Amino acid sequence: MRQERWGARTLDLDLLLYSDRTLSTPHLELPHPRMTIRAFVLVPLAEIAPAWIDPISGRSIEQLVQMVDCSEVQRFPRVTDVC
Repeated sequence: MRQERWGARTLDLDLLLYSDRTLSTPHLELPHPRMTIRAFVLVPLAEIAPAWIDPISGRSIEQLVQMVDCSEVQRFPRVTDVC
C-alpha cells in the first residue's frame, strides 16, 4: 500500500462496477464513486453496456454519458469500421 495519496504506485486498477452491487469499505467502493463524472470511463462503457443502470443514481450509462463533457475523449475505430 502506498504511503502518499496520489503518489507513485506499482499498479493502478480501478474496479468500476460489479453487476448491480453496491459496497462501501475503507478500501473499496462500488460502483466507483467518480465513474459517473468521468467521460473517459463512460464513453467506452456506453459502447458495451449502454442500458446498464447505475444503482446509485438510477440512470443508465447512456443517460450518464449525455451528462458529461465528452469533447476530450477520442474514440478509436472499431475493427468492423476499418475493414
